[in-house]
Amino acid sequence: MGKEKKDAKKGIASGTDREAAQEDIRTLAYQLFCECGCAHGHDVEHWLEAERRILGRHHKH
Repeated sequence: MGKEKKDAKKGIASGTDREAAQEDIRTLAYQLFCECGCAHGHDVEHWLEAERRILGRHHKH
């Protein structure tokens, strides 16, 4: 029973971490969009660049 509680807590923390990372990615992707003069048509590039930066930063910790 103790292990199950630990695993459940890990899942919540893990989910929270994922949600925080997704929010950081959204924010950075929008920032990149604005920095490029709000030019449409580069959304995937901005998203992937934001993922690379944010997920790379999270993996280093």
